[in-house]
Amino acid sequence: MKTLTLVLVSLLVSFRAFCGTDIDLGGKVVTFTNLQGRVFADVKLEHANLDGVIYSLTNGTGGGMVKFKDLDPSLLTSLNIPPERLQIAQQREKADAERKVQYDAAVRALALKQRQQAALAASNALAQADAATNQPAAGTQPAAKRTKTQRVRY
Repeated sequence: MKTLTLVLVSLLVSFRAFCGTDIDLGGKVVTFTNLQGRVFADVKLEHANLDGVIYSLTNGTGGGMVKFKDLDPSLLTSLNIPPERLQIAQQREKADAERKVQYDAAVRALALKQRQQAALAASNALAQADAATNQPAAGTQPAAKRTKTQRVRY
């Protein structure tokens, strides 16, 4: 739980540190192709944040973000997006990946601890049940303490 809290606090601090860093792209309508070959036809460029370019579709049906790493550097230059934004985005992505690894490790450790506790509790319950079944019934004496009564014949 501490790790999750730490991750959330670091994300909040990161978010606060970068507020107001968006670059307004003026709503230009453009067509471009990303480095994977996907064509974005007639999209309205809204702004660039620290991770990529935010766009909306001109028909009003949606939009999205294209990461800086997926865009040709010449397109970024033509949009007046400083090259440092690509470096910042890469650093942020690396930090996010590291936080995810730490979070996943913490979740796995917690799950393991819970499984171990459950196994221990089940083992203790079995031991108690076994001990209860091996006890002599109430009111009976163990064979060693019984005295043998002699029968007398007349």
